[in-house]
Amino acid sequence: MWQQRLPDFAKRLALCLCLGLVGICSAAEGDGGDGEVSESQAKQRDVMRGAFLKPPFTCAALSDPETYAEGSMTNMRQLIAGEPYWFFRTEVDLQQSFPLDAASQQAFAELVERLAQRGVKLVVMLQPTRGQMHADALVSPWKERYSLAAARRSFLEKAQTLRSLGAVVVDMEPVLGSRHEQEYFFRRDHHWTPYGADVSARQVAEAMLADPGIDQLAEMAFETRPAILLRKMGTMNVAVSIACGNAYGYQWVRGSVTVPAEETESADALFGDVAAPAIALAGTSNSDNRDDRYKNYNFQGFLQQYLRRDVVNFAMTGGGATGSLEDLLLSEAYQDGQFRYLIWELPVNYALEDQTTWRQLLPEASGGCADETLLASETVTLPIADVDERAEVLANAGQNRRVTAGKSHLLLDMNFSDSSFKEFYVLAYYDDGQREKIRIRRPARLDTGRFMLRLDPPGRQSNLLSVLLEFEQPVAAAMEVETSLCDY
Repeated sequence: MWQQRLPDFAKRLALCLCLGLVGICSAAEGDGGDGEVSESQAKQRDVMRGAFLKPPFTCAALSDPETYAEGSMTNMRQLIAGEPYWFFRTEVDLQQSFPLDAASQQAFAELVERLAQRGVKLVVMLQPTRGQMHADALVSPWKERYSLAAARRSFLEKAQTLRSLGAVVVDMEPVLGSRHEQEYFFRRDHHWTPYGADVSARQVAEAMLADPGIDQLAEMAFETRPAILLRKMGTMNVAVSIACGNAYGYQWVRGSVTVPAEETESADALFGDVAAPAIALAGTSNSDNRDDRYKNYNFQGFLQQYLRRDVVNFAMTGGGATGSLEDLLLSEAYQDGQFRYLIWELPVNYALEDQTTWRQLLPEASGGCADETLLASETVTLPIADVDERAEVLANAGQNRRVTAGKSHLLLDMNFSDSSFKEFYVLAYYDDGQREKIRIRRPARLDTGRFMLRLDPPGRQSNLLSVLLEFEQPVAAAMEVETSLCDY
């Protein structure tokens, strides 16, 4: 339908994009700069950036708080237009401070330590915000309100804090301070472009190749090739369309694909004598390899090329900052000790302050209950149940009662036979009359029934009596639950 609104030159361009005629289309891709181009090239470039609809692309609804009250719009507060083709979210893209509170710092340091105990080094790549990378696309009054210097200063402070807590933190200052030949982020979407993934992967590789431990990992050659033109409608663009009834069209950016180089086709590879990859990647949808090829930005591939090592990708769309990290820590590969490096692609605006999440991640990093620390265990079958019903999964009473008094923490290590069981409360009752009630929301794409949770008894001298589950989703079929209780 949109082709009908294009002038003739744009129709021809759209056709060549579909046919992959790179030579014809290359002039239209542009480099994000302001170099001199012919009138024809300028028109083609504008189409590539989505300018084939007529303005206005804003409306009064964008400044109305009610627009962002519910649904997908809650993540878009507050949309503003920048220079032509650009949109920003003021609460996320233009954030100027990136705090990490004391509790989160303590939890992060413990994560680094627990990974190290299992022979894994944590490498953190803090991803900058769109405002930090594209402040030049802002217009008044936000051009004056947004302090790029303050945002970059806070970014570097957070990086140094994580570094002081024991992680290898990638130096992103060259990315923040350089003039780039292409755009780091899409103009109307919160994801980075393949170019953004590329320059970030270079910085990750620089940090990791300086670590002596990397030399112990077998090398493998990779090469990156141009791939399809990625079409990006953009999350912000869609939101503007919902609010205003009009928006830009697709932005087109050249994609990349990384494959093993021909030189790696050795006899060892043919006969399966290649060591399992020792580097794992956790991250957001920026790093995920999705079925939709228009949504793949090749961060994993660039890492493989510059590191000259294979990388296993656990990145997850819709899992927030920590969903893929949980998936990685619960994997058989991690539990079996396969990895030596864990790369965490982490947007800097994530505060990491949810202590319920840490109460799950930290036990997972340690591997869960071991036989020598086991205090109690029980297997029960939960019947079909409705929302708000409860069921006991562990009783610490009678002749099998184990004393837990004096322990500041305990660990629940559970297995659900139904991996789709995601939404519930854990209730822990103690003999001094106190209890804990912890609300659990597991990522939808987390495909495992294993679950761990650190219990924090309110009273140090209290004994755990019972653990129950309260359902926030129906139990549609009988489900087996294995529960172990151990020292943390």
